Parts: sequence; structure tokens; C-alpha cells
Amino acid sequence: MAFKHSNCIVVFNKDKSEVLFCKRTKEPFKGQYNFVGGKVEQDENSMNAAYRELEEETGISAEDIKLYRMMDITYYHLNFVLELYVGTLQEDIELIEEVNPLEWISIDENFADPDRFAGKQNIAHIINVAMEFEAPENKLISTGKYIGVDGCKGGWIASIYDKGSFEIKKYCSVDELVEANKNYNELLIDMVIGLQSNKNEVRPDNAARALIPGRTSTIFAVPARQAVYADTKEEMKKANKQALDKGLQEQAIGIIPKMRELDEFLQNNPAHKNRLKESHPEVCFSRLNGSVVMSRKADGEGITERVGIIKQYMPEITEEYIYQEAKRFKCNADDVVDSIVLCITANLVSQGKTDVIPENV
Repeated sequence: MAFKHSNCIVVFNKDKSEVLFCKRTKEPFKGQYNFVGGKVEQDENSMNAAYRELEEETGISAEDIKLYRMMDITYYHLNFVLELYVGTLQEDIELIEEVNPLEWISIDENFADPDRFAGKQNIAHIINVAMEFEAPENKLISTGKYIGVDGCKGGWIASIYDKGSFEIKKYCSVDELVEANKNYNELLIDMVIGLQSNKNEVRPDNAARALIPGRTSTIFAVPARQAVYADTKEEMKKANKQALDKGLQEQAIGIIPKMRELDEFLQNNPAHKNRLKESHPEVCFSRLNGSVVMSRKADGEGITERVGIIKQYMPEITEEYIYQEAKRFKCNADDVVDSIVLCITANLVSQGKTDVIPENV
């Protein structure tokens, strides 16, 4: 039987001298103080659910606070998991009550008082853990929208970091993706942008390969524009030989429809030229890791290693979450991790912490 999930959110004021509580107007624990929170909906990302509940009940948004998943309490006899989050307000803000009245309570209160506080004295323990919780360094900026995109079966997987809130979505087309996210600050996509028509035109592939020795095969030879727009496989191979004097890999042929789709989108929507940017996940993983990641994503070890790198920037991402999202969107786990690392890199682009390959373009 699947476990139901709910959340509680420990919110400290700016100097951590007070904790935010709601006074419950309904059972259970009617008339007592409890943390804000609520239910995690089916197929809803847990972190997004925490931010959603917090904003609905208090008006505090992801722009005002960074939440961290502190711990879970599993009630096996009830098939229930309580997810506990903690965060500290960046600035004092005016609260907006939904149903339950809100109140700031001093950290010096007796939170084990069963007559005032809900949770059968669990709140005292949770507060103690929250006070000792050391938040990891926040390496991502929470203003703006940053998107990483990878092609997958049946469309495009997009990891979206929007004002500190993260979610993964699947789109059927590039048009649908951009239409739904017109206000993006940075968008990186693992797909060819800028097709060669002849050997004199520059592509970044060789420079990118030089950055990941031992993993250069992950960056395949890009077909010529003439090959991308040819009708049959034989015509593609012939056109590529004529334009670039090169053969054409089956791997490249397999994703030519997506290359064509993206190229046609940019031709028809010139405002997005130089806004949608090509990137490569293995180069990103290598740079974030400080060395080339040699494991293969087709193996469980490869996903584990890459999730470890991702967690340095998004601590809430777990292997369970990766596989859960892959199953939900009927794609591969590597599609998910690739989109996430591109999302992280897109955020770092806005911080001026990335490089263009090659440097002289």
C-alpha cells in the first residue's frame, strides 16, 4: 500500500528568536498551536508541496524563504509519512492568513506543553532539531526562472527552477515548452543549435570533447544542415558526406527529428535566437564535479554519482525522486538527471559562473 504524505513547516523569523504557528480551528488539535502545512497531492513534488502549502496558509513565498527537508516521521500503522521542513525568513514580512490564525511564538516557550501545543509533545523535539539544523550553502539564486531541457521519448523533459521552487515537466514540443515558460531568464538545452552547412563553419563540439577525456563519445558528430532536412536515411548520409565529408552515426540519425524541430522553431521565432542556448550535460557534470565523471548513466552507479553532484546544489533531489519522475513521465532516468544539471547550470549562467565553449565565439 502506498504511503500518504503530509508536511509541516518550521518557519523561523529573521533572527531565529520566534517560530511561526497556526492556531487550529478544527480537529484534530482544535484550539492548539501547530506548524503550518498540509497534504502532498498525488504525483506532486514534495518540496513544491511544502512551498505551496506555506504560501497558501501564510503568504510566504519561495522568494521570501529557502526551505530544507529536515527529516521524515513514518507512521507505519497509519501508512502515513510526515515530511518536516525548516526555513528562516530573509526579511520580516506581513503574513496573510488563510483559515487558521497565525502567531509568532518565542523560541523560549515550553513547546512540550500538551495543553497548548499539538502533536503529543512532538513539537518540542522538532523545534530542537530545527534549531540545530545547519542549512547547506545555497549556491543557486532564487530570483528568476531557469530551465534545463533534454530530449526524451515523446517530447522534451524540462527541469524548471522558478523563484526558488523546483519542478519537472514534460512537453510535447519546443513550441509548447517555450509558450508555457515565456518569461525564462536562462534556458539550456541538450540539442544542437547552429547547424553547419560546410566545413568552414564552427561548432563547439571539439572544444567540448577536450574537456571530458574518456567520455568524448557522449558528444557525437553533428549532422550538416542539409542532412537534417533530407527525407530518407540514405539521403541524409549522402548530404552529410557532400557538405562535411563525414559519415553519419546512427545515434545522430536517431535524433535528427528533434534537431529539425528545434532548428525550425528558432527560424520561426528569431526572438529566441541566442536566448535558447545549447549545452552538454556531461561537460556540465564534469565542471561541477571538478573532474570527468567516468561512470555511465545507463548503470545505476552512474545515476548515483550524478545525483551526488546535483545534491551539492539541490539537496532535496534524491535517487528515489529521479526514478519516480522518470516513471511518471515515461522517460529514462538519465533524461531527468541531464535536465536537472542543465537547470543548475542555467542558474549559474545568470551568476556569471560559467564559460562559453569555445571562448572566441
